[in-house]
Amino acid sequence: MNKKFKLSDIVNIRSGMVVPKTVNNDEKQLTDAYVRMVGTSDYDDDGNLRNDLEANVLIKPAIEKNFLQYNEVLFNAKGRRFFAALFRNEYSFTIASASFLVLTIQNNLILPEFLVWYLNHPETLKVFASKMTTQNIPSITKQELGDLEIIIPNLETQKQIIKLDFLKKEQVVIQKELITLKENLINTVTYKKLQNEY
Repeated sequence: MNKKFKLSDIVNIRSGMVVPKTVNNDEKQLTDAYVRMVGTSDYDDDGNLRNDLEANVLIKPAIEKNFLQYNEVLFNAKGRRFFAALFRNEYSFTIASASFLVLTIQNNLILPEFLVWYLNHPETLKVFASKMTTQNIPSITKQELGDLEIIIPNLETQKQIIKLDFLKKEQVVIQKELITLKENLINTVTYKKLQNEY
């Protein structure tokens, strides 16, 4: 049977950090001094973290307790694109910028992938839609996110939903590739026809 919770009942929510970025051109010499900070622009439209993120923040004692952990969920709570992404330890010693709220799951009722799916679902995002029209810089507070209601099915159902969502995303990628191939083919054929008619 599905259960309904407030998000704050199942996750711990903390804010990302406000720290200045530092230009670092020689990471190899400074690996112990610098860490990476991820921001909104480091994620593509599909929620994938870029693979060329350089160390960009000088480490300080306050930073160490905020290193992102495996399977923590980042929720972009500022700007005109609310989205969630799963952190998979793509980089070691990484922190989240102040644009993000960081969610740490506190029990085994919910899979992190399901939480990301739920937060990214259009029906869930409708809850925050008014922010886009009533605020110059839309933002969601920790309290507002924590008050969000979430329906949690059993783990087997969660896995099925995650798998279906994965297949949907794969289908979208294949469709985009097919469109590109078709465009390239038409461009080649039409240009060849132009050359033959010349």
